[in-house]
Amino acid sequence: TRTISGKTRDVTSLREETRSTDTELGSLNNSLTTDQARDRIAEFDKQLERGKEKLVSLKTLCKDIAPEDKIKINKEHQKVVKEWRKRKRLCMDVVNAILENEGCTQSKKELIEEMGIDTDEDMEVSVPLMVLEITLSI
Repeated sequence: TRTISGKTRDVTSLREETRSTDTELGSLNNSLTTDQARDRIAEFDKQLERGKEKLVSLKTLCKDIAPEDKIKINKEHQKVVKEWRKRKRLCMDVVNAILENEGCTQSKKELIEEMGIDTDEDMEVSVPLMVLEITLSI
């Protein structure tokens, strides 16, 4: 019986070793070969180079904008944002005035939905807090 129990322990040990080896083999089979890794690195290097070229071209385009044009763009942006805030405030003032009416039993959200108003939150946008600032030097 000593030899049977010893052999049983040996079999159990070998099974555990086989499981461990199978796990390691599966991991290795799922990983990239050296050649595949080199190909991926080369592909990433090409993407990086294209990104750098695009960045340089965009920076070059920005330098072509005259300072007067940048000022004009900033002023136009400020004007549009100011108008956006004004219209939003006026719209909400009308909604609130309707809600203050004693006959209105709807919630603000229900009323806005019934009126077909798309809120900034519904459209997942927000009024810019800061004024657009196009820098004069890049």
